[in-house]
Amino acid sequence: MKQLTAGTILALLLLVGNAQAKGTEAKASSHEAIETELQLENWMIDDSIWNTNTIAFVEMEQELEGNLDIETWMTSENTWEVVNTIEVQNETETELQVENWMINNKIWNN
Repeated sequence: MKQLTAGTILALLLLVGNAQAKGTEAKASSHEAIETELQLENWMIDDSIWNTNTIAFVEMEQELEGNLDIETWMTSENTWEVVNTIEVQNETETELQVENWMINNKIWNN
């Protein structure tokens, strides 16, 4: 009896909630942004801003790389010895066989 009452109240709430939902959707035109005209400003066309010599402001310093040396670990056989940690298991596979379901017309003509 309690379950029936709870179910009835829940159904009434859903119906009342749906009845109040009319007219609440927003119109798409209210979300559209209206753009203003683009305007040029003085700084956008000022030659003194855009024609500067940027290299004069930055001090460039060339880095010298050290000599490449061969180290002992590079030529050590122990470093490069590969140990096969994956054991290959001898598995035998059965031959491919055509089974009845593969050639059954009722299965493939549906």
